[in-house]
Amino acid sequence: MTALLQHLLARLDLWHDSLQQLGWLGVLGYAVGLVVLQMALIPLAVFGIAAGAIFGFWKGVLAIAIGTNAGAIVNFLLSRYVARDAVTRYLAHHEKFRLIDAAIGREGGKIIALLRLCPMPFGLANYCYGLTAIPFWPYTIATFLAIIPANCFFVWLGASAHDGLSAAAGASHAHHPGEYVLLGVGLVAGFLALNYIARVAKAAISRTEPAPDQAPVA
Repeated sequence: MTALLQHLLARLDLWHDSLQQLGWLGVLGYAVGLVVLQMALIPLAVFGIAAGAIFGFWKGVLAIAIGTNAGAIVNFLLSRYVARDAVTRYLAHHEKFRLIDAAIGREGGKIIALLRLCPMPFGLANYCYGLTAIPFWPYTIATFLAIIPANCFFVWLGASAHDGLSAAAGASHAHHPGEYVLLGVGLVAGFLALNYIARVAKAAISRTEPAPDQAPVA
């Protein structure tokens, strides 16, 4: 994967001037490329940095926002309409899992918002969310809002770096302190998300368990 990333970033370095000269078409083309990359489960953080180096901050943010949100929708819908039926058939024979799935679907927006802050593969997560009962619009809105901070940060890194795209295309780039802050926030969000999911699951299961018999009144 590392070699593939290096190859793709080296190509972007060669196309740097061409993408800039294309103006808004270059921004749109870059966004489409991001959709394809995340469908192939390729990490996008370095391409956020590259977007800032190529287009500057505002156009870079727009390219990343279009690409990541469109990619999240594409993967979600592919997973929902290709594999969700198999999951539904399985859950039909497992009452407790079905209730947990339904409960997670009802709380989907909150769960997605927390999980989007976690350091997990973006494309893979999008496929996984499509397998759940989370509705489309809560998923889409939560995704749009929750990925704004990370998108802006990585584009800002690229736009403000003195060596621009070369920094992202190198064998390794020096980690900005903000990256560690994002990681810390992601770990906390992951803990909160897992704790919240556990409480939702426990509440769903408790509804299926029979209430204990009441003691007879003397």
